[in-house]
Amino acid sequence: MEFRNFYVRPKIPNKLMPLYNMSFNVWATWDKDAGRLYRRMDADCYQRVQKNPVALFHEMDTQKLIDLSEDNGFLYEMEKVYEKFTQYMGFRPTYEKNESKASLLGRKDVIAYLSMEYGLHESLPLYSGGLGVLSGDHLKAASDIGFPMVGVGLLYKYGYFSQKINHQGYQEEKYKENNWFLKPIREVKDDKGKSLKFKMKIKDFDLHVKIWCIDVGKVPLYLLDTNLPENSVYARGITDHLYVSDRKRRLEQEILLGVGSQIALSLLTIEPRIYHLNEGHSAFLIIERMRELIQKKKMSFEVAKQYVRYTTVFTTHTPVVEGNEHFEINLIREYLTRDIEALGISVDEFLKYGRIDGSNYFWLPAFAVVFSRFSNGVSKLHGEVSRSMWKALYPMLDPREVPIDYVTNGVHLLTWLSTEITYLFDRYVGPDYIHKAQQGRIWKKIASMPDTEVWEAHKRTKNQLISYVREKRVEALQESGASIKQIGEARKVLNPEYLTIGFARRFASYKRANLILQDKERLVRILKDPHKPVQFVFAGKAHPADGTGKNLIKEIIEFGRKYGVEDRFIFIEDYSIEVAQYLVQGVDVWLNTPIKPLEASGTSGMKAGMNGVLNLSVPDGWWPECYDGMNGWSINAGEGYDNLDMRRVVEANQIYDLIEDEITEIYYNYSGNGYSEEWVKRMKHAITTVGKDFNMHRMLRDYYRQFYRPEITDLAKVESDNFAFLKDLSSKLKSLKTVWSEVYVKDVISDLGSADLTAGNEVNSDVYVHLGSCKEQQVTVELLYRVSENTIKTVELKFVEQYQDKIAKYQGQVVLSDHGVQGLNVRIRPKCDAIYHAYPGLVKYFY
Repeated sequence: MEFRNFYVRPKIPNKLMPLYNMSFNVWATWDKDAGRLYRRMDADCYQRVQKNPVALFHEMDTQKLIDLSEDNGFLYEMEKVYEKFTQYMGFRPTYEKNESKASLLGRKDVIAYLSMEYGLHESLPLYSGGLGVLSGDHLKAASDIGFPMVGVGLLYKYGYFSQKINHQGYQEEKYKENNWFLKPIREVKDDKGKSLKFKMKIKDFDLHVKIWCIDVGKVPLYLLDTNLPENSVYARGITDHLYVSDRKRRLEQEILLGVGSQIALSLLTIEPRIYHLNEGHSAFLIIERMRELIQKKKMSFEVAKQYVRYTTVFTTHTPVVEGNEHFEINLIREYLTRDIEALGISVDEFLKYGRIDGSNYFWLPAFAVVFSRFSNGVSKLHGEVSRSMWKALYPMLDPREVPIDYVTNGVHLLTWLSTEITYLFDRYVGPDYIHKAQQGRIWKKIASMPDTEVWEAHKRTKNQLISYVREKRVEALQESGASIKQIGEARKVLNPEYLTIGFARRFASYKRANLILQDKERLVRILKDPHKPVQFVFAGKAHPADGTGKNLIKEIIEFGRKYGVEDRFIFIEDYSIEVAQYLVQGVDVWLNTPIKPLEASGTSGMKAGMNGVLNLSVPDGWWPECYDGMNGWSINAGEGYDNLDMRRVVEANQIYDLIEDEITEIYYNYSGNGYSEEWVKRMKHAITTVGKDFNMHRMLRDYYRQFYRPEITDLAKVESDNFAFLKDLSSKLKSLKTVWSEVYVKDVISDLGSADLTAGNEVNSDVYVHLGSCKEQQVTVELLYRVSENTIKTVELKFVEQYQDKIAKYQGQVVLSDHGVQGLNVRIRPKCDAIYHAYPGLVKYFY
């Protein structure tokens, strides 16, 4: 028998209604004062409901709510917190107060941000790891600084799995259905008060979709849900689980995310000016946008493509080709033939935009790069890796010229700073960091924090971590039917006086969670050193289909058991945002050991660093941009080894050496104050350097300056006179392509044959180009001077004359600026910069 579900709201005393309404905004989960207020209502219940304010109201006894409504002390604190919330929601950045200042983003310049997952709070299990948490932080920071942004994603019935570790130390997955009526999320209603829904088609079946909304401060996050009675049982399951292994189901999810997002935004009467695709999962948005432009705006395919490109930003997070989202060509044909043909092109023609080297796969990141004006990796090093990885899209280009930039990730301060450190910020930095953390002057104030207060704040946070770990261990043992002795021992694990090293991330093989186990006997000596003891805390999940990752977890747990160090070598099960917060705030050192260059960014180290935790990391992802010798340590001994086994050995030994000879020496060098002054000095330096350059506000400002602002600025030109600019661009491109096959460099005559070439010499070049039917005004001829492996200078050559045989002469010179082996080449490219940037592969070289 089935019942129709409906929602009955708890009876809330009128005086508490502001607090209840505030609980539906995720702001209430990241603001420390709000958290303290909800905890005051019922501390045990608050912890039991995963610090979820909405569930708290449902779980609490009605009489207790009535009592709180008559408690003047509680009401006074509530009024202060609600006033803080009101001020936050009313904050308007400079560009909204005065459009002439600082920014071109107005309230109507909406940026739509699409992501497969969002990590906002542990009570909202819509994330699996770093990508989702970054998406959540992105929206939170957009709210902080007043960006006109909306997020779109999927609402998962079960979300990602809960992790249980069995008696053998092996990961098991458990799925729990989400009760959305007990979460900070609301159904979106139409003007008649009914749930807002729409219908779309995937392959050969209709799909009914319901829209929900989570308020992330001032930013709405719209989520699409297919778990509806109108759908077939099969269709309902599309939004059951995050990152399903079944390829057809995954494709259906990503069609829903991409195509459904645009339909939902239109239904909500939201007209984004820019679309930001966070990873390739959302790339099918491009198809729906193209369809709308072609059918409703009557654009040609080429004009629609250029409009989409001018209004799209794409961020890639994956440093390994195989890890990027891709589907077999036959699946694309099966599911998307109708949608593609609606664009007025053949499926084979469409597939060229995402097919690499004639492979049997359609790569969504490649598709997104081609249709985005700006694409970026998530650290400087990852930008280089991405350009190399996707060079096959532009085989004629030098890898350095592949159009993928970088914006290094950041993290949301108020989510990841510990309560203790937050209060120090409030006292010594002031409130500016809440909305303006990207301003460097703010971080200079960290130096004014008294060393003793910084250390005491860290000690309290460390004790909170240890208490939390003990509670988690006891809960896990009690559930598994452990003995009283085992439970008693669990209540004593970890020592607050010991140097504590944390490691928490997805357990994938390239992250090498077990690198520290390379020399187990030596590690045991480090752990049990009577004068300088060390303890480790691990956490993380392996993908359900990743047996290697599960074995890594088992290896960590078995080591502790086998060597009798379970009290100081701990694995915490069920990694979540809450677990991550305790760890990055409470350990002393953060360990990161990926195989370089496979870590795209590594935001957990940022979260740790801004809490005064020192990083011990391979120089991968973000760390090369931050490390300065005082804010942590670099595991760089393996840099010269291509053999991974050798690299593993030397890097493990370097970690042991650093812990024994430097890290513990500094940490345990206590002064008369009861702590190491040098260690606290480094903590404060870490807070400053990591916080200043790796907060989410800085990241968003980079996106704004590098990508959002240029796209918004150019939209007036792009859209004016019924898209005349794009139509002219399309016409010029068509004309150039018609004659492009006739164009080539026939000869280059230069001074390079001179016997003596020294730095400072001027090298003259006469270049002869066969233009054929191409006009001189259609192309630019450039001299490319490679000064070094990392530096290429470009000199535009001057047109001199054209001969009757359709050959044109160009001249130019370069000044040799260095010594050593250098290089020279000649390139022909479109003279129109808009065409060149839209088709960077449209080039020809002499050599």
